[in-house]
Amino acid sequence: MSQLPEEVWIHVFGFLSNRDKLNVRSTCKSFLRLIDHWSLWKNAVVVMQKIGQYDSHFWSTLGKRKTRCIVVQKANVKDVQKLVTWLPWISSLTLNQCSDGTALSTLGTLKHLRRLVIRQCLCPSLTRSLSSLRQLTHLCLCEVQRASIMEISAAISQLVNLTTLYYHEDKNPIPKNALHGMLKCLPNLKHLSLRMGPKYGILPDDYFCHTACESPGVTQGGLTCLELKNYEDPYLSSAAITRLSSLTKLTVHYKGWIVDTNQNNLANWLQGLPLLSELVISLGYPLSVYAKSIPRTVTSLSLIGVRAELESVRIMGEQVPNLLHLHLDLCCHDSCDIIKEMPQIFPNLQTLKVRHHDVPVSVFLGLQDLPRLEQLVILDAPQSPSPTVLDLTQKLHVQTNNRIRVLHSVGPKDQTSCSCGFY
Repeated sequence: MSQLPEEVWIHVFGFLSNRDKLNVRSTCKSFLRLIDHWSLWKNAVVVMQKIGQYDSHFWSTLGKRKTRCIVVQKANVKDVQKLVTWLPWISSLTLNQCSDGTALSTLGTLKHLRRLVIRQCLCPSLTRSLSSLRQLTHLCLCEVQRASIMEISAAISQLVNLTTLYYHEDKNPIPKNALHGMLKCLPNLKHLSLRMGPKYGILPDDYFCHTACESPGVTQGGLTCLELKNYEDPYLSSAAITRLSSLTKLTVHYKGWIVDTNQNNLANWLQGLPLLSELVISLGYPLSVYAKSIPRTVTSLSLIGVRAELESVRIMGEQVPNLLHLHLDLCCHDSCDIIKEMPQIFPNLQTLKVRHHDVPVSVFLGLQDLPRLEQLVILDAPQSPSPTVLDLTQKLHVQTNNRIRVLHSVGPKDQTSCSCGFY
């Protein structure tokens, strides 16, 4: 090891991936000590399978790194107690498949905990378990067992600092009165994600509006992001979403493709969202049904598994002339023509995610004509890119003077997120 100052080495190590850091760490004792510096692991996520199998050396290493984000699989109360004892500064915790109903009650000493994800866990007394975690800003409840809707509503209502709430159950949606009661108690809530469950009827027009906004023309002004999972029309009426005119992001994951377009409410929703800047749609209606309704304010658009043809993509391009970020993973036969016309349809793109399957290299190289394109993600590239993909990447780098950064995948799955109900 040279005589460079330690802070210089730490700065250099900051450019390495986690895998490369671990490789460097094993080379000598000096690098082992420097690699464990807390500043190099600020965004690290540690996934634990069985907490009981880890020794004191493991916990000491996490302590040196000040690890703040933990994902635990199948923990019991003793496991959670050990976690709390060794890492009291945790800010993000994900519990998966915890069958011990008392485990959550041990989290009260985590005074820095801001993000809590509970997936497929036994929580018979959720209100008592969360009563000491009022500092939470992000809560995800996914398939919580043995907790009634009244219990869940009471537990959530006491978390007055929440800005993000994921409520993902596969039973019935939250009753209107219970939802309104929670919204009244959550003045800082900005992001709401709901798994809608099986369709059994039409929810009322004021489903998202509590008493403070029940008058016509008055909206639930706090929410800026709404996500609907496993959605089917006409679950929500055409007026239900338009009352949320402050939305800047709308995500709708449909349960499947929809053939009957007579019950389409999406077009009406979009026409009533004047501030929308980000739109994510998966499956559902053909693009032609709502292409003309997408607000011109949208700058980020994701269409996943949506049926479309070239003409509807052209119409969409006219609607969103200022589009900057596009994730286009369509179900169509015109993919080659769409790629060919991309520079004309979306001239201002900065990031683009598409598939290259069945698209000739010469056509794909035409994406270099997007003058502002900075990042291109090839969605269907294998983990070990083929010679064709590598050749394509090299040509784009050369012909754009490395202006376009080409990625061969969308990155690893976020272990701390909830992907239930998607597809």
